[in-house]
Amino acid sequence: MAYIPQYVKIKEYIIENIKHGNFKHGDKIPSEKSLGEMFNVSRITATTAIRDLVNDGYVFRIQGKGTFVSEKKIEDVKNHNAYGFENISSMDEDVHETKSVKVIKVGSEFSEKMDLSETDELYEIIRYKLEGERVNAMEYVYLPLKYYPSLKFQEEGTRHIHDLVKSKCFLKQKKAKVYIEPVILEEEQSKIMDIDKEKPVLLLEKTTYSEENKIIEYSRNIINSEVYKFYMDLDFSE
Repeated sequence: MAYIPQYVKIKEYIIENIKHGNFKHGDKIPSEKSLGEMFNVSRITATTAIRDLVNDGYVFRIQGKGTFVSEKKIEDVKNHNAYGFENISSMDEDVHETKSVKVIKVGSEFSEKMDLSETDELYEIIRYKLEGERVNAMEYVYLPLKYYPSLKFQEEGTRHIHDLVKSKCFLKQKKAKVYIEPVILEEEQSKIMDIDKEKPVLLLEKTTYSEENKIIEYSRNIINSEVYKFYMDLDFSE
């Protein structure tokens, strides 16, 4: 009979309990200390098992709170073609928290990307997608001030960026391009999302164009790939 390492037994125990509904989405699982006592192993062995389960997307950690069962949310990428957080998918569920709204210079970073002068100004909006206390996604939105002369955030709020673009931009939206790629988090982002900075996350990068082919919105959505998975349906009968 093949030898099974103790940390593998702990993983299988957690996975089986999840599959059979004993540990449901959002439930807190036993601590590393408790698992070590249950399986008569060191805490290091239990920690190894939990780390693997986190990497495989079965559970997630909240600093100082414990380890909880994940729910993998499968998203049709077509639902994200214009709205970022604001679409008919599960990314519009739970809490969207605005962290900051400020005016910044375009500078070299956005000049070429948004076809603007470096001296132009942008609204920078940073928002988090929260599930309980866990940050599952971070959104950075950039709007050129010159296309939004009547926009006042203190009056409008920032819950629905798409509605602001539609109602406050004097240029009409025509199309958006969306790119998705794996990226590595910066140090601060890693701490905010409580994800190992060496573990890839998904970057959903969107550029919205007007009928005049002007860039009227640029955004970056950094998404926890342990929680979200994207797909697209292809119909070959059409």
